[in-house]
Amino acid sequence: MDRVLNGLSRLDWESMEHAEKRCRGAVEELSRPGALRELLAGVLSDRRLLGLSERHAWGDRLVLFDDPVNHWRVRLHRFEDQVDDPHSHQWPFHTRILHGSYRHLLYGTERSVRLAMESNGGVLPPPSLVRTEAVGSSYAIDDQMVHVVDTELDTVSIVIQGPRLKNRAFRIRNGGIVSQEGGTRPSLASIRAVRTSSDRVGEVAELAHRLGLIDSLRI
Repeated sequence: MDRVLNGLSRLDWESMEHAEKRCRGAVEELSRPGALRELLAGVLSDRRLLGLSERHAWGDRLVLFDDPVNHWRVRLHRFEDQVDDPHSHQWPFHTRILHGSYRHLLYGTERSVRLAMESNGGVLPPPSLVRTEAVGSSYAIDDQMVHVVDTELDTVSIVIQGPRLKNRAFRIRNGGIVSQEGGTRPSLASIRAVRTSSDRVGEVAELAHRLGLIDSLRI
């Protein structure tokens, strides 16, 4: 597994074609039951990884690996049954669905969506692409893409998050575009609001074991 992680440190995220090709093989290795169990065990044994992991209304975001030098991460997501707001990200990423599925709506770049809304009274344009991401689906998107996912309960995915390429992304809410995840340091209250616990990581691991995603509960 060290070989796979070391290789990801040298990814060129400015070329999404290059990044997607390299990530596709990496997630194949990292999502094997033994490897995924080892990564989950690392969250419990490393207080820094646990501190970076979060529990949100939409589900769980566990940081399985963090490279603070090259600024990329491996994450595990466990989703609730809900629809998110259309949004972009500060970073490019690659993901693979390990269990469940979601309806994936892609609207285009931030610029194209903003222009369309400005010319149409704030109305979000229809998505340019709608598809279902099921088990085994794997894709990469850059930091400019606006998308939304409509997830089913206990959908699980593994994510390779690239480095932060901009200070702000945006989210479309109530007919307008709001900035989010700015470059300023988050408040202590906002950190505490999403902080997860070792008990919750254990619950996610139990779910992963029931779903056959890891080979043992001995983490």
